[in-house]
Amino acid sequence: MSELPLSDLCSICHIQPPKYRCPRCNTRTCSLPCTRRHKLWSQCSGIRDPAAYLRRNELATEAAFDRDFNFITGIERSIERAGRDAENRGINVGEKAGYAPGNGGNGNGKRKRGQGGGGGGVTKGEMGFMRRVESAGVKVVRAPKGMSRNRSNGSRWLAKNQCLIWTVEWIMGDGEKKMRNCTETSTIADSHDRVLPRPKEDNAEQTQTGEKPEQELEPSPDAAQDPASTTDNTPQPTNAPDIPDTQPETTDTLQPTPHRDVYFYLHRPRTTTKQPVLIPLSPKMSITAALRGHTVLEFPTIYALPDSPDTLQAQEDPKYLLEEDYLRTHQSPDDTSEDAAEEDTQLPPGAIDLGGVDEKKVLEVLQKDLFEPSAAA
Repeated sequence: MSELPLSDLCSICHIQPPKYRCPRCNTRTCSLPCTRRHKLWSQCSGIRDPAAYLRRNELATEAAFDRDFNFITGIERSIERAGRDAENRGINVGEKAGYAPGNGGNGNGKRKRGQGGGGGGVTKGEMGFMRRVESAGVKVVRAPKGMSRNRSNGSRWLAKNQCLIWTVEWIMGDGEKKMRNCTETSTIADSHDRVLPRPKEDNAEQTQTGEKPEQELEPSPDAAQDPASTTDNTPQPTNAPDIPDTQPETTDTLQPTPHRDVYFYLHRPRTTTKQPVLIPLSPKMSITAALRGHTVLEFPTIYALPDSPDTLQAQEDPKYLLEEDYLRTHQSPDDTSEDAAEEDTQLPPGAIDLGGVDEKKVLEVLQKDLFEPSAAA
């Protein structure tokens, strides 16, 4: 060991023969402490420089090929790791990076080969959901990508059962919030009972009195009609589609009644008041009938309050505002735009309406005023 020259020993301790070589600067060390000491003394990162110069005879070697392969796979791993990190943090960078589902991506940050772009960044399942929502008469306002409400939305189109699955946010009278998915044909009362199951004592009393459970009132998914129509004696076809002409009448005739001592209200988003604007609902209405003709922000929000609509209207300083009171005291954006268009057509005070004046006669008068002084001069 003592006969070896210093050039053949560890460049740090000069005691042991070297075992390791630094990928960055090719410094040879004998152990991990010497390697750490070398990085500290030389301020070396220990990472191979992919742009380091190589002679021509060094390019066609196995070591050079391995270096290039490791460099390319390292870039791929970094991109995948960054994509997973962005997905976990709720940041959508797919469209900017070219990995959006509509641009040939599969939704997890990887690009599929042989697929063209163009799709608007909307997946096939989302297109089916939006078509069904549009046919049901519901307007869905999308929240920005990555927001908590957008990430919490589990609403989807279930192609196997041909029905919509809605994510419903339930807000109780004490402010407690709960989220649960339910089918579009479920009644409001049935969906509420699944979020807050009945106590065992209530179930026993219901069985003794012979009342039918709420689930028996739910229609089949193929019919997709309002449960209130099941009270008719006429049989309903199982494969009949939605009938938009009869649904609004059924929705209007259903009056909000208490269910387990609570009243149900649909929240109206994007209003100009600080108070939540509520729409009274009947517990016998289906989710589709309750949402028809209304707007939801990503998914519906339903309030379960102990106060009836009359009680909310009678309060002097109400915490909630009914939709009819809101429309009576506040102007909707559509009405505002129409009034603005009418105001544009109206003349300001002191102006004269020249709609009935002949343009040719006005032009002749102006020409006479211009040319007569020149002729006199």
